[in-house]
Amino acid sequence: MNDSILGIVITFIILGLVLSIGVGAQGGVEFPQIGGADIPQINAGTNTNNQDGFYEYCYRMGLDC
Repeated sequence: MNDSILGIVITFIILGLVLSIGVGAQGGVEFPQIGGADIPQINAGTNTNNQDGFYEYCYRMGLDC
């Protein structure tokens, strides 16, 4: 088998794995958590419109912005 053909086959295998993981994540398949970090669920009642995020960051970091 030529090196170029082997590279193409490996590329398709990696691409297939990446796409299958993406489809599984979009389809609602729950993957096991690594490290135990919890991601908060964003719903219609979650306020994501924080206008003072920059200043809050400066305050928490102890910077004078």
